[in-house]
Amino acid sequence: MIERALILDGYTDEPAGLGVPPYIGIYPRYAYGVLDKYNVDVDYITIDKFREIRNNFDLNKYDAIICICGFHTPGKYLNANPATLKEFVSILYKYDGIKILGGPAATKYGSSMIGGKIVDEKKYKEFFDVVAEGDLEAVLKELLENKSIENIDFNVHRSYEELREYAIRGAKVVKKHPNYPYIIAEIETYRGCSRALTGGCSFCTEPRRFGLPKFRDEKSIIEEIKALYNEGIRYFRIGRQPCIYSYKAIDSEKEEVPKPNVEAIEKLFKGIWNVSNPKVLHIDNANPAVIARHEDESREITKILVKYCTSGNVAAFGVESFDEKVIKANNLLTTPEDVLKAVEILNEIGGKRGETGLPYLLPGINLLFGLKGESKRTFSINFEYLKEIYDKGFMIRRINIRQVVPFFGTDISLKDVKKAEKRKKLFLWFKEKIREEIDNKMLKRVVPKGTILKDVFVELKDKENLYFGRQFGSYPILVGIKDKNLKIGQFVDIEVVDYGRRSITGKVIRTKTN
Repeated sequence: MIERALILDGYTDEPAGLGVPPYIGIYPRYAYGVLDKYNVDVDYITIDKFREIRNNFDLNKYDAIICICGFHTPGKYLNANPATLKEFVSILYKYDGIKILGGPAATKYGSSMIGGKIVDEKKYKEFFDVVAEGDLEAVLKELLENKSIENIDFNVHRSYEELREYAIRGAKVVKKHPNYPYIIAEIETYRGCSRALTGGCSFCTEPRRFGLPKFRDEKSIIEEIKALYNEGIRYFRIGRQPCIYSYKAIDSEKEEVPKPNVEAIEKLFKGIWNVSNPKVLHIDNANPAVIARHEDESREITKILVKYCTSGNVAAFGVESFDEKVIKANNLLTTPEDVLKAVEILNEIGGKRGETGLPYLLPGINLLFGLKGESKRTFSINFEYLKEIYDKGFMIRRINIRQVVPFFGTDISLKDVKKAEKRKKLFLWFKEKIREEIDNKMLKRVVPKGTILKDVFVELKDKENLYFGRQFGSYPILVGIKDKNLKIGQFVDIEVVDYGRRSITGKVIRTKTN
């Protein structure tokens, strides 16, 4: 039934997983893997590339088109413009084949933040013949085996045993990416959360979608990285999980704050180096409560991450709020004391500067507004704790401030969001205050003037001949460069000479041949 298919990647951004260039997410790779297993001739294209060549692109040569998108934690993207379901509908309006939707937008948690507004795209889902509410790769397997969309379970899930082959086969898709080889592969280690024992944080979909943690075996992860490395990928982020410190944690199905498994994490990261020589190896999410309440094990894991990961690494802490009333009302669990302790541990062990010019491993802090129990005082409390972190001499790589989105099945409703809208001016004022009084000072601490940042990749040029570039990795710092001799797509080493609020100005000291 399906002999030729197209994967149209509209990008994804979730609390535990990123698929916006320069990242390539798990969805297109896994989908490619299962299609390849069943001998389907597969093409892949990003939405940005498709827009460039749309008028000369024949969609009807494909038996099926798989559209991937969905944004639960949208950010600002330097060189990418994500797709919406509405755009997919306009693209496929006259297409005659099987229309398949995958990614976060396909699930019942599919509302998105578009242009700062919550958009329920449910009506656009009806346009698709197949909506993969479960795992896209598992739904595709059912479809390919049954050779019909009749009686297909759109909510089917795959096991990690099944995923192993898809992940390895799917590595081949990276060569079809327009940014190849300058892309970062997002790697999944597990899904689900120990906090499912008590329902999890009020706003979070992870424990509701996946329940308690189900861990992927170290060997399977290492084999996927080996396959990606053999295809030419040199940049990796072990980012698709709620907390890297909780990978294979002891009693993860019995304890909300499980004891970290030092041996498993060392086996994983050491194994990655045994099969590859990555230019970048980073992580993403980490639970500060786990780090603070299991200090001995977490110190050992932090040392492992410093030893095996490349510098410039960031552990994103889902703090959400320092206000104890908000913490209690939203079942956040992590206390301000947990956060301060975790920040201290990462600074002590990961604060040393590495080869890239950045410290090896620093915390990032996520703050979320619009939660239950929030008041005007919440903003003051959050500011005071951030100021305390700065005043104590610690480094934070970045502070992410956003507003909550009410997803299906969570404890946050539209009513809560509308209530928070009354504090919109306060939210914007707070964000500006942090950018001016914390972010800029912290940036100067993390990258003092005279710091040499190596391997900055030049990505963009504006109308005034100002170039913008970033290092590859988690939450890279934006670098503005004035140099008429630069070219898009080249690497340079720069010296830090000045600062924006969240960016730096660099002077080229060395250009490199790619």
